Amino acid sequence: MKLNKQKGNTNKSEYTLKDLIKVSKGSYQGSFKKSHTFNGVSKIANNTSKKITFAEDEKHIKKAAQKAQGLVIVDKEDQSSIEHRLLVDNVRLAYAKLAQLFAPLPYYQPGIADTAEIKENVTIGQDVSINSNTYIGKDSQIGDNVIIASGVKIGENVKIGSDSVIHPNVVIERDSKIGSHVTIEALSVIGSEGYGYVSTEEKHYHIPQLGNVIIEDEVEIGANVTIDRGTQSSTVIGQGTKIDNQVQIAHNVRVGKNCLIVAQCGIAGSTVLGDNVILAGGVGIIDHIEIGDNVKIGAASIVTSDVPEGSFYLGNPAQERMKELKARAVRNKMPAYRRVLKRLKDKE
Repeated sequence: MKLNKQKGNTNKSEYTLKDLIKVSKGSYQGSFKKSHTFNGVSKIANNTSKKITFAEDEKHIKKAAQKAQGLVIVDKEDQSSIEHRLLVDNVRLAYAKLAQLFAPLPYYQPGIADTAEIKENVTIGQDVSINSNTYIGKDSQIGDNVIIASGVKIGENVKIGSDSVIHPNVVIERDSKIGSHVTIEALSVIGSEGYGYVSTEEKHYHIPQLGNVIIEDEVEIGANVTIDRGTQSSTVIGQGTKIDNQVQIAHNVRVGKNCLIVAQCGIAGSTVLGDNVILAGGVGIIDHIEIGDNVKIGAASIVTSDVPEGSFYLGNPAQERMKELKARAVRNKMPAYRRVLKRLKDKE
């Protein structure tokens, strides 16, 4: 095992108004000095002079003007009477960036716990936290600033890039490649055996899954997610994609960049998603489907055919949104049509 020199945690508990203006790229109007410090975020009703909140509609702006004592993030065109305003181009984006400053770094315990089991020829970077009861298989590489929580199991020849956080009881199977700034929440499994069989009259014969999983940089994976290894090549999750809880991604799937996959979606084998695809909750996609860039699929839809780029599909089976809505309108009128047909038949 090779362990590089560690560096200290640089997280801060307080930030000055000057810091917040720089991070948000906003402008300030109010009586606070640039050296005034803030130590967290709050709801409008609980907003003290040391807290940050935001208001993006008339109702909340009015409430903030009455109750907020600290910094309120508002649109740059805001002309309200809020006492301390941070004027920005995008209210929610600015809030997200500032709130991130105060987010705790989970499971940060620099060093290697005594109960961790680390096999031969493992390379470990700087300022790594390896918590109790973890297992790291031989020939694996752990980058700088990686946090591995308790109970994580990492197979042989796994690579995890810098600044990634692996939450408790995650399993990362052999040969998986995890990028930098990746988050994997508790109980997810990366690189599990794909569901592949050849069936005869006697039995189902398993097809060994000999590929791997590649998770690119800045991907976030929720809790209880399963991503199967490829059969011969790789299952790939593209850079910047965010996956919600309880999602199943099968073998050989390729997910593009900056996709959003909401809870309880299931993507069958060898499906390809383009960039910026949004799958709402409960979407199912059959195998060998191609979905183009910038596609949206509505909640609980079942995709059974290719979807062209830029489309918005709904339904079971999924079809173009307006076509599906028209079909739903007709279906909703079917009871009335049935009564009319019955009356006509009775007159015969």
